[in-house]
Amino acid sequence: MDRILIGNMISMLASVFLILSCWVNTKKSAYLFQILEALTLCVSAVFFEAWTQLSTLTLSVLRNYLVMTERYDRRMMWIFSCLVVIFGLAVNNLGLLGLLPITATVILAMCNYYLQDIMAIKWSFLFNCVLWGIFGFAIRDYVSGITQVVTCCIGLVSIVKLYRLRKQDGPEKTCEM
Repeated sequence: MDRILIGNMISMLASVFLILSCWVNTKKSAYLFQILEALTLCVSAVFFEAWTQLSTLTLSVLRNYLVMTERYDRRMMWIFSCLVVIFGLAVNNLGLLGLLPITATVILAMCNYYLQDIMAIKWSFLFNCVLWGIFGFAIRDYVSGITQVVTCCIGLVSIVKLYRLRKQDGPEKTCEM
């Protein structure tokens, strides 16, 4: 029980980074906060003994850095997607549940390559939050699960706010990279 409590406390810090990643309006800032969230969740994954989560998040840190520094290309997308599947399946100790982090990470890896617009990126983060929220509750990482629900709500508010701003000012003023 102590490891669950410690894992949840560590997840609290990751939650702050996740919320910030959905609130900012620049691609670079969004990915920086995603990196900080993934690094923190790597630590909590050890306490939850969620090895699939640890492997996928470790690769996500590297992928998000490449996206943030604009070095993420089609070849990297396929390399990271394959590595996530290979390593995720190799360490999966949670059966079908362990497939959620793999699926979420591969989908986001592809979105990272194909999506350039901040609105589309926000939608991909939102979908990712749903998958990770289900996983969080399932492994008893209640802080992450609840945070994912809250983040989904904040993400939706942010999307509506950005949509209204674009409608008012035009997309070129709200798509800072």
